[in-house]
Amino acid sequence: MKIIQTMHRSMTCAARQPAAAVLTVAAVVLISSWCCKSPTSPSGGEADIIVASLWNDPVDVFMDGAFRFPLGYKESGEIDNVSRSTHLLEARSRVTGEVVAQKELAVSEKTNYTWTIDHRARINCANSFGETLKIFMDGIFQFDLADKENRWLIDVALGNHFLAAYKTSDGKEAASITLKVTENKDYGWAISVIEGGSPVVITGH
Repeated sequence: MKIIQTMHRSMTCAARQPAAAVLTVAAVVLISSWCCKSPTSPSGGEADIIVASLWNDPVDVFMDGAFRFPLGYKESGEIDNVSRSTHLLEARSRVTGEVVAQKELAVSEKTNYTWTIDHRARINCANSFGETLKIFMDGIFQFDLADKENRWLIDVALGNHFLAAYKTSDGKEAASITLKVTENKDYGWAISVIEGGSPVVITGH
């Protein structure tokens, strides 16, 4: 009788061992899945784009010409399942319908991308011409710029803008250029005798 009881206990323990092994494997798989999950990756599908607005007025957000969602000041929204390609993002004023911000975003991997809609573009004008210049944008006088001085043109709308600098000594043109503003970021225009005013992007968002 004791032998039977011992065998019964041995068989019971043997029966329990596979179940315990299964639970152990399941726990290892679950822990591994937690460890391998990237906190920056979207939960499913393709990439996601998080759009935040610091624009004072409400805007409508578009991607590749298709409306996505409206945003108010300090609000954010998410565009889900974005394909791996270059996409055009636009923010249009809900008051005037004007495109107040835009950005070409190259999506190359499954991750979270961000775009912040903030102030309009600015152009930093730097004078190394050797004398004071009068700065015009689109035919409108902006300011006098002394030699070795730099000043900002602010609230520049998207599009092409004609910049011109005239010498104060004789009124003749010192330099001019058409600058294409495609994004709300900071641009630069260096005016010198040698370069004649070469445009460069000096910083951006």
